[in-house]
Amino acid sequence: MKENKFLYLISFIACMFVIIIHTRFPGTFGFALEAVTRTAVPFFFVLSGRYLLRDGDDTVEKIREKSGRYFIRLLKVTVIVYAVYFIFSLLIHLYLGDSIKEWLMTKYSLKEFIYFVLFNTSSFIYDSAFVFDHMWFLFALLYSVGLIYIFAGVLRKWYKVLIAFLLFMLYFGEALEVFYPIRPFGISITTWFILRNWLFFGLPFVLLGILLADIFREKRLKYGDSYTDMMSSHKKKFIFMIVLGIIMSVIETFIFDKKEIYIGSLIAVIGVFLLSECRVYAGEHLYKIGKKSSNYIYYYHVLIIAILDRLSYDEIVPYPPMWLKPLLIMVICLILFYLGPSLFKKEFSK
Repeated sequence: MKENKFLYLISFIACMFVIIIHTRFPGTFGFALEAVTRTAVPFFFVLSGRYLLRDGDDTVEKIREKSGRYFIRLLKVTVIVYAVYFIFSLLIHLYLGDSIKEWLMTKYSLKEFIYFVLFNTSSFIYDSAFVFDHMWFLFALLYSVGLIYIFAGVLRKWYKVLIAFLLFMLYFGEALEVFYPIRPFGISITTWFILRNWLFFGLPFVLLGILLADIFREKRLKYGDSYTDMMSSHKKKFIFMIVLGIIMSVIETFIFDKKEIYIGSLIAVIGVFLLSECRVYAGEHLYKIGKKSSNYIYYYHVLIIAILDRLSYDEIVPYPPMWLKPLLIMVICLILFYLGPSLFKKEFSK
């Protein structure tokens, strides 16, 4: 990210937000806070698009070279993360007395395969051993980058129209959830994966990241060395956008109930990326967590939750109070994926 410390800092905050989504604080405060945390996943999609074609590659060859290279790297990560959860699930089910055949038949049915292919979710990527399908993000990102590779020849021509259309469909679908809950393909539109998938969530936000990168590059070419000063002169406006988006998200969740993403979330995410082009002090330490550990925290925090839940179910450790659980998972993740490796590296280098 060319050492954009501010975006590293936001990556750290965003992965903490994802932990809150999957553990939740209780009461009205928790309900409101969860609305704020819904900016996290679209932020990560936009971040991926922001640096995918950041040099303004217009030729089909260049677009495919960069998207293809990123696709392969992302695929390797996905295989590793999937293997970890696959092994964990198998061990838990064997521990509970299930046979391997029973486990496989339950987890990998034809119906679940169809859901996985169409919506990036199903028992293919979650089951009773770990009940959150957070790996959908990786598969949605693979789909999005793969489509950019395939349609590289028309990317620049159609991506703005596609962003507008898919975002309209996303929020139109959320409006239907509130006012007229239809059942496409026999599945209620209120079912989480009908809208939260590669098509209506992953692709438009990855393309939005590419659009923002194009806008920033054009402004940088236009204003030259004064670009950062020009953007910084609007810093208060960008901060206002973020605050406005957060407030809107909270209002939306109290009026329309919980959604995967709010209009306020979109405004806040755009504000974050606009602010990232200004001179923003990101501190001396927290951004390093985002730089070194945010990916690992996102990939494996569900594993930590599942292990803690299993230990609690078996009465090996007491089940933490609802208000404490998010904080406990955050601390464990920070120790395992940042403090521990940093201390080990420091000791090893002596």
